[in-house]
Amino acid sequence: MNNTNSSSSIELGLPPLHLFYFPPTQPQKTGIPLPPTIPTTSKFLRPVSINSTIFDISLDLQFPLTFAVLYLSAVVLLNRINASRQYRPWGFSKKPTFRAFVVVHNALLALFSAWTFFGICHALKNCWPGQGPNYYTHIAEVICETDSKAASCESSQYTTTNYPMMTKLTDLVVLASANVNTVWEEGSAYIGWIFYMSKFYEVLDTMVILARGKKSSLLQTYHHAGVMLCGWASLKYESPALLVGIVLNSGIHTLMYSYFTLQSLGFAIPMTIKRSLTSLQIAQFLAGFVWGYAYFFVKYTVPFDAAVSQTAGASSHGDYGVSAIDGAEEMGYGRVVSCLSDSGEAFTILLTTAYVLPLLLLFVRFFIASYSKSKT
Repeated sequence: MNNTNSSSSIELGLPPLHLFYFPPTQPQKTGIPLPPTIPTTSKFLRPVSINSTIFDISLDLQFPLTFAVLYLSAVVLLNRINASRQYRPWGFSKKPTFRAFVVVHNALLALFSAWTFFGICHALKNCWPGQGPNYYTHIAEVICETDSKAASCESSQYTTTNYPMMTKLTDLVVLASANVNTVWEEGSAYIGWIFYMSKFYEVLDTMVILARGKKSSLLQTYHHAGVMLCGWASLKYESPALLVGIVLNSGIHTLMYSYFTLQSLGFAIPMTIKRSLTSLQIAQFLAGFVWGYAYFFVKYTVPFDAAVSQTAGASSHGDYGVSAIDGAEEMGYGRVVSCLSDSGEAFTILLTTAYVLPLLLLFVRFFIASYSKSKT
């Protein structure tokens, strides 16, 4: 796919080998990233500020691993206890307070998922570039990069000693390339972290099932345990592909928890609705594969808006017009780069694949077992 500007394009190609280094490396990112925020004063879009201590703990691998192990151990134990009780509901699950809790639990998750979906769409709207030079490559940069100034970082080997115009030139290219935030900076990191933390709360879904004396299926248990690690990796390695999970998962969860809320209120929901929701969940995984793996194969030209540079350069002594453009090309602006920057970002997609493939098979098996039999 080519932009109308001949010097700016989006193309497909094999991913570079450095994306598959293990353990994952991130040469351009040092240390634990700062707690993400969102550039708005709206209490609706930014209801809380992320505490740095809590953020650091949440990105320690021991945190999701420990929680997942405790969750799995509890499920195995309670499944055995329920089996020994012949799957009879626990007494407290029949009380009005428990039923009220289930309604509130599902309603809160439905509202939260809707907030997440709205927030990420709002972030995309805010950082989406306007029509102009290099339009498509600016879209790629917004979606692929987690740092709006990453282009200048990629050219850090150039110094003011070797290139006397470097200081002036950096000002120009940052003006051209970073006139908008990436979607990561605009909200997907902030919303993504809150979404990641919500996955630890969602294990209450399983506890509700167990309290009713039922067995937590492999699909239910695996689903909740695995998503914690995928969320951890996405935030830890600052993967732009986190956008895929937020958009698809929050959209589906808005519908799913709305269904659960109505069901817990006693409404009779047609089987076709439940079947449609399961179909949408399966479609979510398939769409996620295509979208997620596009990050591996999409390449784009580092945007450099010559018109902006010439104007800015001419306004200062008139010395940096054409030479600035030539220098920018020499520094790397205008070269083709991969959508993924490092093996950390790629590792997130590979880990998610290892998690989602079995999950997809479990969902398909559930669909066949639940809906393929003819109803009389």
